Amino acid sequence: MALSLHTGLRAAIGLLLVLIALALSREALAQEWRELTAEQQQILAPLRDDWPNVEAPRRQKWLDIARRYPGMPAQKQERLQARMRQWAAMSPLERAQVRDRYRRLQEMAPEKREEIRRKWREYESLTEEEKDTLRQAHPAGKPAQ
Repeated sequence: MALSLHTGLRAAIGLLLVLIALALSREALAQEWRELTAEQQQILAPLRDDWPNVEAPRRQKWLDIARRYPGMPAQKQERLQARMRQWAAMSPLERAQVRDRYRRLQEMAPEKREEIRRKWREYESLTEEEKDTLRQAHPAGKPAQ
């Protein structure tokens, strides 16, 4: 009798865990655009046309971003929307290049990453004319070493 009770309890706990996992991963299961909530669709709107081509792990990352989005300051929300529009406008090759650059950046020593961030902040503080001058001096899009 004890073995039967133990087996039944284990089965009930297993079923409960499965139900909890399904409830928590509802958005992870949303594979189609129409399955997203209205709020998720509004936040991720720049990605709508490309959504069918987004791989499941990347969809999950976007859904995680959409979940955090309402708690972001307005400036951060605007920057995220602009970046999503830029991403949506990129070709698959350009996206692969961006992913590769990001991967290489993550593999760098922390000091080197900080140096790059510092240089980027300096670049962002330039006027549009100064940025244009730099772009003309480096037309291949490769940063100066």
